[in-house]
Amino acid sequence: MARGGDETVLKILVVDDQPFQRRLVTETLRSLGRVTIEYVENAEQCMLAFLYFEPDMVVLDWALNGGQGLDLVKRLRAGEAGEQFKKAPIIMVAERTSTGQLERARAAGVDEFVLRPFSTATLLKRVKEVRDRRRDFVESTKYAGPCRRRRKRDDGYDGPRRRLFDVAEKGADAPDVQIRKGLARMYVERLHQLVKEANSPAGVRDLCLTCGQLSTLASDMKDKLLMSATSSLFSYIKGVGAEAPMNLDVVKAHLDAILQLAELPNSQFEIRQTVTQQLGVMVTKKLRQAGQAA
Repeated sequence: MARGGDETVLKILVVDDQPFQRRLVTETLRSLGRVTIEYVENAEQCMLAFLYFEPDMVVLDWALNGGQGLDLVKRLRAGEAGEQFKKAPIIMVAERTSTGQLERARAAGVDEFVLRPFSTATLLKRVKEVRDRRRDFVESTKYAGPCRRRRKRDDGYDGPRRRLFDVAEKGADAPDVQIRKGLARMYVERLHQLVKEANSPAGVRDLCLTCGQLSTLASDMKDKLLMSATSSLFSYIKGVGAEAPMNLDVVKAHLDAILQLAELPNSQFEIRQTVTQQLGVMVTKKLRQAGQAA
């Protein structure tokens, strides 16, 4: 790790070929504080980045360039980026996946696994676990990677918590806000399921109804950034309706952004604002591309 002043700076390399997802991961990681982030779009750029950036940690996407994420992990663990980097911690991000895929990732030498749509808290927790609880590195004829026997965790307990929503972190949301954001996350999970079923007028109607409920919840919370994202999704789905196929990239971008906003505490305004801004840029681009294709 590099040193800046009296503090250590964590260097993280983000490997993802999807611009919007790459920005979300990058902005989330910036909330760690003393961190420097570099991002690349494919495996070969990743190898080059180890030469000039020398990362302490790698966050990469399973579906990189059509599913090359796992192969990249194996290359890194084999020492292709340099023997000094083969032990670099690796966090893999993937869509909802099967137990078999998770085991394949572990067998390839991944340190931690994050499922998308991930919460901000989940990603930061994985990074902190990798940073603060480094596991022994094992090398054998069949496996190279972190020891897969986990140590007993110590989450820094600082005394009894008498209430369910005791606030332990400075800047955390008030309990009532946490509850409402929890409801927003439940709506996002429901919408992910409804999108898969929106191939009929009834399916689209259920999708619109749930979007409207989520938008109303955001209004009740008086959370302008969350209101912006939910209203944008609601307007898009109503506008498309059952008359034309939905652009799933647009819907997914909205849901990912809404989940991020529901996880980030309101005190982290700049990061939350970046999420909504990047959502707007991405949606405009996707809709323009769809219009040109038509």
